[in-house]
Amino acid sequence: MKALKLSPLVRGWRNYHRFCKMDGSRFSLWHISHRAFTVFNKQAKNDRNSSKTLIEKAFPKVPYAQGKHVMVKGEKSPYDGDITFWSERNSKLYDGETSKALKKQNHKCASCGMKFIGEERVHLHHIDRNHSNWKKNNLEAIHKSCHDYKHMSKSAS
Repeated sequence: MKALKLSPLVRGWRNYHRFCKMDGSRFSLWHISHRAFTVFNKQAKNDRNSSKTLIEKAFPKVPYAQGKHVMVKGEKSPYDGDITFWSERNSKLYDGETSKALKKQNHKCASCGMKFIGEERVHLHHIDRNHSNWKKNNLEAIHKSCHDYKHMSKSAS
């Protein structure tokens, strides 16, 4: 019961600090988990293995992404007209298949050919409309508006 109450707090703490280097902190989760392990282990009904499973429930794993934030170079500004720099910088925020498609397309929309800038999200479009086909040649990165337009035009025809 204690482990289930503790896990949302720990998950929130880890999500909040996932971009920081926290290994040298005195108040890191290792100290808290070690203390919780000793408390769980002192209970009469728990042995070492059951305490370990309780700790795994109380301290769920959260992906760690230190250094994922991309710093802006020197005097760069979104208003300086360097569209190439900003489209490449924004494409680093995506991972997985979207990032691969963006690199393959030189950070341009496969539908309209414009660079990805501004607040519009990049969508991953399945060319053959089969959403279970995740092959590289079936995926293309396009603007949200281009994606909507492609699906509107195909449903109308």
